[in-house]
Amino acid sequence: MSAPSWSLTWEDDLDTDGHAELAALLHRCFPRSRRLDGSRSWASARPEVRLVGREDGRAVAHVAVLRRHLRVPGSESGVLVGDVGLVGVDPDQQGRGTGRLMLAELARVLAGWALPFGFLTTADDLVGFYAGGGWVRVPARTRMIEPDERVEVYGGPSLVLPVRSTIADWPDVQIVDRNGYEV
Repeated sequence: MSAPSWSLTWEDDLDTDGHAELAALLHRCFPRSRRLDGSRSWASARPEVRLVGREDGRAVAHVAVLRRHLRVPGSESGVLVGDVGLVGVDPDQQGRGTGRLMLAELARVLAGWALPFGFLTTADDLVGFYAGGGWVRVPARTRMIEPDERVEVYGGPSLVLPVRSTIADWPDVQIVDRNGYEV
């Protein structure tokens, strides 16, 4: 097994074929998602950049990042994060270490951008996967806009990756506000 090669692609640089390729990968990763359809390669907020792992020229892993300030009670400026979403590994690649390699590459990208934290929301059964990559579950729930335009407080796990800050620097709050769509 060879390790995937990793590339960053800015959203504005993705052409129609690139979106179609990533949409096909994301469909394989999230076959029950109703928010990914056709050649659309995003579910809610459009990311700023895509980190894509390729093996033999084929996209096999994907993660999207959007830099944003999360609103937190008691802070005027909020917390700058790399908001992470659409984290997926082709089902044919799972169990081969591709996800672990992707999380390590993602951490390098976030560090290169001098971000204090990575941030994501996930399902309970995926917390262990992210913990293996250094992500820490925080008690805060996440308020965000759903694709149908409703504002919702997500009750599932919110995770933080300390990048240029420590987890002790994360605000001790019960809720953070994405102030937008999830990635």
